[in-house]
Amino acid sequence: MSDLEKYMNEIRDQLGEDEPASGHLRRFSRKLKSRQQPVRRLNFRHALQIAASIAIILASGVVIIKSSKGGDKIAVTPERQEFQNARNYYVQQVDARYNDIAGLSFDSREEKQLLLEELSEMDTYYKDLLKELDANPGDERVMNALIQHYQMKLQVMDQIINQLMDLKNSNTTENEKSTI
Repeated sequence: MSDLEKYMNEIRDQLGEDEPASGHLRRFSRKLKSRQQPVRRLNFRHALQIAASIAIILASGVVIIKSSKGGDKIAVTPERQEFQNARNYYVQQVDARYNDIAGLSFDSREEKQLLLEELSEMDTYYKDLLKELDANPGDERVMNALIQHYQMKLQVMDQIINQLMDLKNSNTTENEKSTI
């Protein structure tokens, strides 16, 4: 006989055969729930951080575009048709990303609305560039600035989508761990 069996035989009288006290299962469940990791969600602070990232990227993009008088510009031919084709392509890409962001789940409707409004505010600079292009049709600098704006907006939107997907994946992973 092992030491454990000997010990159990010695204290068998001390071990009760009674059922646990009433409410034991409820208290036990409460303690289990208190030890589980809380589900991580996109909160207002996180949405605000995303909005701040957008603002910083926009500001730096505006400074770069306004300060560049030459150098590395995007090669867009001066022909209006080719510019329109490029513009149509970027509009489709931006719309697709916008729909992706709108389709993602948020903790609250206010967070989602705040993020979508921030993205809409990016278009004020775009509208100014369009007015400039109308005033100076065929101006290659304005066309380059428009293309750079689209590229920057796509980068920001990709960053937002990646952050939201990472957050969603981390929540899923945490939920799977806590379910096990």
